[in-house]
Amino acid sequence: MTLVGVVTDSTAYLPAELVAAHSIDVVPLQVVLGSTSYDEGPGSPAGPVAQALRAGTAMTTSRPAPAVFAAAYARAAARGCTSIVSVHLSGRMSGTVESATLAA
Repeated sequence: MTLVGVVTDSTAYLPAELVAAHSIDVVPLQVVLGSTSYDEGPGSPAGPVAQALRAGTAMTTSRPAPAVFAAAYARAAARGCTSIVSVHLSGRMSGTVESATLAA
């Protein structure tokens, strides 16, 4: 039997219940405010991001390192997955898919 793992990034904004029910690995992108970087997703500090948006402070995102995707793929393999589907935002918008490809 083939068990397929699913890996995505935090821009998918999947509900926590769906992620837990299907053992989906969600790799966070980084939100960068000035010199401080935060993981995007549940548990990330909304306060500083909201303050930056209100103040018009420059905010950027950064793609995850390939090693973060490699760890997600390894977790799926450890759960017994023999195949992995990795779904991400367009490579035209972000380098995220490049990091995922390098990790694969």
